[in-house]
Amino acid sequence: MNDLTGIGVFEAHGEGLASFTQGHARMIDEAVAENGAALVRGARAEGTEDFERALKWLGFEPLAYTERSTPRSQVGDGVFTSTEYPAREVIPQHCESSYAGAWPGRLAFFSATPALTGGATPITDVSRVLDDIPAEVVEAVERRGLRYVRHYGSGVGMDWREAFQTDDRAAVDRFCADGGLEWEWREDDCLRTVRRAPALATHPRTGRRLWFNHLVLFHQSSLAPEVREALVAVLGEDGLPNDVLFGDGEPIPDATVAAVRSAFERRQQRFDWELHDLMVIDNMRWSHGREAFTGERRVLVSMTDLITRS
Repeated sequence: MNDLTGIGVFEAHGEGLASFTQGHARMIDEAVAENGAALVRGARAEGTEDFERALKWLGFEPLAYTERSTPRSQVGDGVFTSTEYPAREVIPQHCESSYAGAWPGRLAFFSATPALTGGATPITDVSRVLDDIPAEVVEAVERRGLRYVRHYGSGVGMDWREAFQTDDRAAVDRFCADGGLEWEWREDDCLRTVRRAPALATHPRTGRRLWFNHLVLFHQSSLAPEVREALVAVLGEDGLPNDVLFGDGEPIPDATVAAVRSAFERRQQRFDWELHDLMVIDNMRWSHGREAFTGERRVLVSMTDLITRS
């Protein structure tokens, strides 16, 4: 099923991606401002370089990807592969870096190689998700806040060098201190960080309240039951690579997260990638995820317009 409701769609009819973007940049920007997302379809592209040129016409000043939560490869100037998880895994809905102290305001995705089957990047309007979440859940997370706990270097998940893109502990110390993270160096070259953050945000342009967090993606209940059980057995309840609790440190019940997950499922929109599709989204209006897939799917991503948590 393809659902492009409310998304600005531009048909390029075989024109080069960079050329089409240059001629329609203003209309694409207006569509993103109005709808939060725009899709350019049917363009020709020779590869990463054409994606980079299109980004320049869209005013992208690509951001570095630090305080990483997923493995990616950099393939161009501020251009990365999308999350390199196994094809069988589903990535839950999330707004990019909503767990961090700063995040991109806009994302651009480029379909370099569509999957054979599956592999969509579903998106969800997080203001509508907020409307669908039970009021008692919203009240609880808004009142208590969230606490993101991350462990690096345990042999499971990311190493701190990859996450922070440095092998200098002092540079990590500075990043954590400047970015509002609590951190602790542990034995065996491991790092533990804690960030307290609100579960909701206000869009800086529209003023709308948004569901803006990594609750569904980071919560233990998003793991397959057998994986969750094995990780807790080896690492302990408080030792998983990524976890999210209430701000006071109390665990968030699985049922609470299930109610949020259901709201995302009701509001989710998905479409199948076509070759050389370019999609630009407002990262504070639309969340995104990834379906499982078969084949050699390759989707590239770039980020711009840094927003810092106030």
